[in-house]
Amino acid sequence: MDFIKKMAGQEYVGFSNATFQSEKETGDRNFAIGYYLKEKKCFPRGAEMIDALDFYFQLCSIEVTCESGSVMAATLAHGGICPITGERVLSAEAVRNTLSLMHSCGMYDFSGQMAFHVSQTVLYSSYIVVIQ
Repeated sequence: MDFIKKMAGQEYVGFSNATFQSEKETGDRNFAIGYYLKEKKCFPRGAEMIDALDFYFQLCSIEVTCESGSVMAATLAHGGICPITGERVLSAEAVRNTLSLMHSCGMYDFSGQMAFHVSQTVLYSSYIVVIQ
């Protein structure tokens, strides 16, 4: 959480235990994808698929406000430097990789259409936060 708070310039960042439990209980598709990736040996040596899913569900349960979310987006837009604190939070390589992932899979099932028709890097969550 400290890292995410740094990205948000120490603005509000919270965690929803209810969302975390719900994600774990209803994440059948995520478990299916995880087992498929495990079968194909896509996880690094020593990594546990269940631990990776648990971490993913934790990330899905992070709460932000419009203000803190906008600072996080601005941190990405400023090459990893938080505009509020001036602190380098992400390396240039991490920013590039993050934006590439957002461009290719940030809109879930509609990522390809969004990339083709709009050609902008976008990310949304299940709670309709869109970072563009």
